[in-house]
Amino acid sequence: MTKLVSIIVSVYNKEKFLNQCIESLINLEIDKDSIEVIFVDDCSTDRSVEIVKSYENDYDFIRLIQLPENTGSPAEPRNVGIQEARGKYITLLDADDWLDTEGFPKMVEKVIADDADFGIGQSFKHTSKGVGYHGKFTSYKDKSHLKPQDIEKIFRAVGPPGKLFKRALVVDNDIQFEHMKYGEDKLFFFQLFSKVNDITMTTIPMYHVNRYDENVSLIKQTSMLEKARLNLEILNRTCDMEMSSELKRMALSRVLEMDYIARFLRTRTFVKSPDKPGFYKIFDAVERKMSECGFEVKELITDPIFEILHTFYHQADEETFINFVSDIVYKRWKFTIQDGKIYRNLTRSYEWFETLAVDCYPIYEGTHVIDGEKYEVIHVFRADDVKIQAVKAVEINNVPNEAELPFEYNDSRIYVSHEAFKNLDTVDLNLSVEYGKGEFSLVYASYPSFNDLYQMKRQNFKVELMNKEKAQQKMDLSDKYFTKVPGPLMTLKKVKRYEDIAFKVPIDTVEAGTRVEAVDIQHTSKGTPRLVLQDGSILTANKDFVALIDASNLDQYITDVPQKVKITKACKLYDTRTFMGEAVQTLKVGKKLTIKDIIYTKNSTPRLVTQDGLFMTANKDFVEVVK
Repeated sequence: MTKLVSIIVSVYNKEKFLNQCIESLINLEIDKDSIEVIFVDDCSTDRSVEIVKSYENDYDFIRLIQLPENTGSPAEPRNVGIQEARGKYITLLDADDWLDTEGFPKMVEKVIADDADFGIGQSFKHTSKGVGYHGKFTSYKDKSHLKPQDIEKIFRAVGPPGKLFKRALVVDNDIQFEHMKYGEDKLFFFQLFSKVNDITMTTIPMYHVNRYDENVSLIKQTSMLEKARLNLEILNRTCDMEMSSELKRMALSRVLEMDYIARFLRTRTFVKSPDKPGFYKIFDAVERKMSECGFEVKELITDPIFEILHTFYHQADEETFINFVSDIVYKRWKFTIQDGKIYRNLTRSYEWFETLAVDCYPIYEGTHVIDGEKYEVIHVFRADDVKIQAVKAVEINNVPNEAELPFEYNDSRIYVSHEAFKNLDTVDLNLSVEYGKGEFSLVYASYPSFNDLYQMKRQNFKVELMNKEKAQQKMDLSDKYFTKVPGPLMTLKKVKRYEDIAFKVPIDTVEAGTRVEAVDIQHTSKGTPRLVLQDGSILTANKDFVALIDASNLDQYITDVPQKVKITKACKLYDTRTFMGEAVQTLKVGKKLTIKDIIYTKNSTPRLVTQDGLFMTANKDFVEVVK
């Protein structure tokens, strides 16, 4: 039976994240008979298969395929999933990410109604610091029946997040993911865009990207020079692709500006590298290839700073070029105001570098009373060709929670009535001004300045507004609960773990003294904070039950659970983590013990838990880890 959508999930050792990923699919507000989810496991060595199988047994729309041997990348699992799919449309989901419960079904409905070849929706990136945009420029408008060349920066985001495409386009044109250490997504979508004729774009949120600290990807393990060499192969392949000249120009512009300037030459890694000739050799090869492909490098550069950098690369001496790149990387800017515009220049003077006008620089001017009504006023310095599109209130560190504010614009100033703020459901917010084609700037708290002798300390601070009533509630909550992830925590008492924020579905009981790694704070419908752990389970955030581990003295202790330890200095074995009462046994030097866990005291002191459930010191002066 044909499905509307096949969701392909490649899996390799993602047990920590799979439950959240799968639960997002179960909770999708869509008829499950119309979709299928195909998990393709690449010979995981953890509990990933076990987890997927447990869901496969309970849900007909979930299917698991196990590859016979490990292929080493998501490429083959995705190819297998697409080949096995029965859906008219395909979306690719990484096993550590998740789909938006409401947004993804709306995106599917919109793309199907348009009978589009391709759909692009909004994606959000989740980090330990908060939630931000993931490629915001890809969905700056709601529009149907676009050609790829109508979307100026379509080649800027070439990974799976936020994309839906017809399976027939891939199968009929024999497009596959190729096994590469880096860049297989880019090559796949470059090829796919060359076959697409009808695109639906939307601001609907559909995909959530996991970028928490503990989620280390293969990309992060690949060196910059190695990435650059791999990108050369993609550049060669792109030059050989069958696509219109305009589309090829856009693709090569992306490769040049993002892969070889923004992420290669204009980086701290380049500035600090002792192997700068290695960088020059690769960049020279890029220029030669693009020339062979029929394009002049200067014609492919759209960013004015990159144009100047390219000029310096060819015309300045090496020391000047490196100084220039360093100043750009470390943002050594000086800002001045002239004739109603803001200009920026570098603190060092350079030939070929002239003062640049800033497109949009909004500055808060406070609360004004006009005809008896209060307005928040924003002074906007902008270039002549820049048009103000919108003003939004955006929750700090949580950009999906935003609201567009009605405003008036007159004489370079934005006026937002106080009435517009009454229905906002957020505690802390920034004001954001959107302009041009989806660009935006948070509102600054002060005017820019440049003094030859003194630097303004808080020049780049942004306006932060707090809802007074909710801010007080937040202060009250913070006395009793953790309202932000502070670091490693431990349980003070026995507490239950749950599957849900409402604490209706218990999982198990966590012993007192257990170290827990929280990755997020979520709130119940009544606003009570809960800890979200690495595996997606939920724990109380009440400070009576959990506490921050004092890490100041942990260097002298074993903190990662070892399989075995050997006694290096006589110590004792106890039946409580507090070491109260009589010792069970004195441990002699040389004795080896099997360890099953580490438990902490209320003073953040680690204790080793033996296979028999007894407790001993984790102090490195007394024990050492052995194989």
